Amino acid sequence: MSYSVADLSHLTQKIKKHECSQSHLNSILEFNLLGKVDIRQQLDIAFRSNVKRHNEKVTKNRYVLTKIIYYILFCGAFELALRGHDEREDSLNTGVFRGLINFSAELDSSLKDHLTSVTVFKGTSKEIQNDLLDCMLTVCQDHIKNEISKACFVSVIADETTEVSSISQLVVIIRYVLSNGQPVERFWRFHESTWA
Repeated sequence: MSYSVADLSHLTQKIKKHECSQSHLNSILEFNLLGKVDIRQQLDIAFRSNVKRHNEKVTKNRYVLTKIIYYILFCGAFELALRGHDEREDSLNTGVFRGLINFSAELDSSLKDHLTSVTVFKGTSKEIQNDLLDCMLTVCQDHIKNEISKACFVSVIADETTEVSSISQLVVIIRYVLSNGQPVERFWRFHESTWA
């Protein structure tokens, strides 16, 4: 944009008019930002960095959680108790589950780093174990429901049993025949009896 001046008496007016023009303001802004990174780019870089860090944490947590689930499955496959009598860190008999985790941590640096650095979720507390067992039960029950929906014959077996601590429990077992003719018997769950 150009402003022509015929005499110097109008020069001040023309300069003020030019200073207020959109092209001049844009030029000043571009000059001030020259050599500096645009804030939008900085925010975008910071956002990407945060997302990358978050995804790395999620990947590590999934890895550790997968290991813990495998240890629970191992204990279940061999009918081993998850918890020992004394689960303190300095105990000599923490139980099979804690023993598996401690043994694996010696071989797996990622697991060891997780167990030594985190304060919120180590995966070794009985509450976490119970939550994981409940999740695993839900997955198994969903699989059983899917099989039952396709079964021709289904029966339910309910039997009362008393556990070691003299608490009466109702055991529910489901029998059904798969579409290929194979009979299947599945444990459904325990229900604590409310009667004495």
